[in-house]
Amino acid sequence: MDNPHLYVGMPGQKAPKQEGFSAIKRRRLRLAQPLSPDQEKALGDALLAMMGIRSISIDGDSIVIAYDLLQATAEQVEERLAEIGVRLGEGWTERLRRAFVHYEEECEVGNLEVHEGKHVHRHPG
Repeated sequence: MDNPHLYVGMPGQKAPKQEGFSAIKRRRLRLAQPLSPDQEKALGDALLAMMGIRSISIDGDSIVIAYDLLQATAEQVEERLAEIGVRLGEGWTERLRRAFVHYEEECEVGNLEVHEGKHVHRHPG
């Protein structure tokens, strides 16, 4: 399990998940090419099977996805896309934007974890 201290607290400190906290993110991902209707259905089914996915909208070469950062990350979504053979846009601006999102989410998740002797930082979801 990644980031166990999002789920398991410390003595005297509840973890964010134990307190019912969520951090809903909405991201747009650009695909290398539009999907066929069958590919759209397969992609939708695969993503909705992931824990934490709230909604998916596919329009041509664009996917808009909402997810709970305490249960899924953009990087995990992208890994699932690769597993089912869906390629993301390869332009340098798209790759840079995705790398920034990964870094931003990693920092946010780290700040949400319960650490011994430290207070949990809360960000509105």
